[in-house]
Amino acid sequence: MTMPASERERIRQYLVEQAAGKGIEELIGRVEEGVQELRTAALAIPAERYGEHPPGDEWCPADCLGHVVEWNLRVARAVLHAALTGELPADGPVELPGDRDGMLAAHDEGIASLYEHVRAADPSAFLELRWEHPFFGPLNWREWFLFLRLHAKDHARQLAGMREALGA
Repeated sequence: MTMPASERERIRQYLVEQAAGKGIEELIGRVEEGVQELRTAALAIPAERYGEHPPGDEWCPADCLGHVVEWNLRVARAVLHAALTGELPADGPVELPGDRDGMLAAHDEGIASLYEHVRAADPSAFLELRWEHPFFGPLNWREWFLFLRLHAKDHARQLAGMREALGA
């Protein structure tokens, strides 16, 4: 994915400013909005069409949903550890079911756990701990948490485009 430097900087500024300026419940509400948009887009594609590739697309809906769920759960794991301990966990893949409903259930469970842990964390603790995002540079746990909103919404739009391309 290519993104102009000006767009990367605009998004980075959004993440930094909003994460610093909003309370935890507001941030959770924003992330939840993106997660619900993702869920709606995922469910709009019939489960039996998840393996079909839209014309000209390298990914099928299962690839897209698998990507967003795996990475959201990896980010969630890092955020909850950083927010509660000031340390990052060992990184590693997330085992996911291969079907749409199983992936959504795993996502729901992981994100619910994240919300619970973020609510339990001191909202101003460990903000000096930053780790690299491939497009937006080093982010702290609050900024990474808000990033989940953007990631979910971005792939919700992608899934909606796939549904339209598939005529589903």
